[in-house]
Amino acid sequence: MYKTKENAPPGASKGLMAHLVLGYPTLPDSIRSAESYIAAGCNILELQIPFSHPTADGPLITAACREAVENQHVQVEDCLAALQWLRARYPKQEIMVMSYANRVYTYGAGRFVSKMEQMGVRHLIIPDLPIDSPLSDLFSLKSISGKAGSGVSLVPVLAANISPRRLQSLLRLGCDFFYLMSDFKITGSDFSLHTGLLQIISTIREANPGARIGIGFGISTPGHVRAVLRHADVAIVGSALIKAQIAGNLAAYLGSLTDAVRAENRQVHNILFR
Repeated sequence: MYKTKENAPPGASKGLMAHLVLGYPTLPDSIRSAESYIAAGCNILELQIPFSHPTADGPLITAACREAVENQHVQVEDCLAALQWLRARYPKQEIMVMSYANRVYTYGAGRFVSKMEQMGVRHLIIPDLPIDSPLSDLFSLKSISGKAGSGVSLVPVLAANISPRRLQSLLRLGCDFFYLMSDFKITGSDFSLHTGLLQIISTIREANPGARIGIGFGISTPGHVRAVLRHADVAIVGSALIKAQIAGNLAAYLGSLTDAVRAENRQVHNILFR
């Protein structure tokens, strides 16, 4: 058995990534939501810069994005200002930024990445920009060519049908975080874990033992969180948080999710360090 935390494998410390759309329902409201996430103990904030046509997202997040863009008129600069405020107030909070390539490219990819570096954001999630695409060079990031880049990394978003050859290609890039889709679906769908994920997780663990693995899409209950954390390091929740916000029970809902994370961590600790 593992006797110390230093010798523990990935998965010895589990976490929750909580997604929100900046500017929904208003920009001040979204900042308050982020503070609620932090107060509840969410390990990672996933802050989405809204785009009017978010192709990877389901109806709730799509509606939130359109409200932010079309009615609240939220711009990238507004989101960066909100991010800067959160970073100054919560300097130790891990934050990942999510958006779509059009939004970032229009702003200026190099300028955008520089802003991320200045605010200590190490990970960008851009679902419609493959991490090994030549276009990733526009972001001044570490690319498939092995060229040195910034301190910001694109996060691979992987489905269960990724081919072994492509997965090996991505693993050679040395990514330290992988975002796996729970099944073939959009965000906010019913929860299920595709059986092919276990082999993908095993392959990632073997090739890059230090990488964290998150699973998202459809996670909405404490039971779903615990089911995900039996295999991955991070459970990613988004649409269900919007539902809880609309219902007026966001704080209680967040508490139930973070309680599930703590319960899973206790179980892992008991197994590893007894």
